[in-house]
Amino acid sequence: MELSEERKLACKKAEVNAKKVLKQGDRVRCAKCPGTKRVFTFSHWDGCWMVSKSGINDYHPVNVDMVNGVTVDFRHDR
Repeated sequence: MELSEERKLACKKAEVNAKKVLKQGDRVRCAKCPGTKRVFTFSHWDGCWMVSKSGINDYHPVNVDMVNGVTVDFRHDR
């Protein structure tokens, strides 16, 4: 499925904003397919993907709604 230009822009903005905020050890809550929420410990970046402490790199910042217990939305300017 092709992403719309609007969705691509939101994804890029979320990536840029998240890279300003996230640091190693942060606890991040992120939605994954099929919409379930997962909490993981942030380790580092692999391109636009966040990598967990356990090495899973299937988390995108556009789907993050909480960092260290604080509600966030990286799709909007910070």
